[in-house]
Amino acid sequence: MIQTLFWIFVDLIPFFVAFQVEPPALGLTIGFVLSALIYLFQRKKFGEVTTIIRIKVYYFFFGIWVALLLPSFHLFDFTQLFMYGILTLASAISLVIKKPFTLQYAKKVVPEAFTTHRLFYLSNFWLTLIWAVAFALSLICSALYAMRIISGEAGVTLVHVWNMIGLAATILVRPIVKRFFLNRQG
Repeated sequence: MIQTLFWIFVDLIPFFVAFQVEPPALGLTIGFVLSALIYLFQRKKFGEVTTIIRIKVYYFFFGIWVALLLPSFHLFDFTQLFMYGILTLASAISLVIKKPFTLQYAKKVVPEAFTTHRLFYLSNFWLTLIWAVAFALSLICSALYAMRIISGEAGVTLVHVWNMIGLAATILVRPIVKRFFLNRQG
């Protein structure tokens, strides 16, 4: 589980770094370079690239152009909105194409004997669905905050609640399914 969270954290690094750097064009360029490097690393090491990184490469690329062409647009004022928008989009796309984004991380850390079992796919489908809902709820809270409908404190608290539910699911679902799998194997 710690290894899975590590790889998810690696995919989030471009966000963490890019949104701390001013001016926005420079921060977005750094985010693009980091996303591209992670993309190349994943392609070489694992043979596939996570949906989140694929979307980030495009996001940062287009974000650079928005920052350069519309310098008066305060792109960084919408950081959380963009981040949860991308995570919601990545989760939804991964479910639609039947490659749950959690599956992409789990395959990196789970023995191959588990990865071919139907329970492995189903547990990751449900885990991705839980995260997709958590990200969508966080996106809604971020949008409500951006529109000044709710306070920053309320928005941040709700976002943390949704993320804690996703984290709890990540911690609980896999061990339960693994135990069930091993019991069925005898």
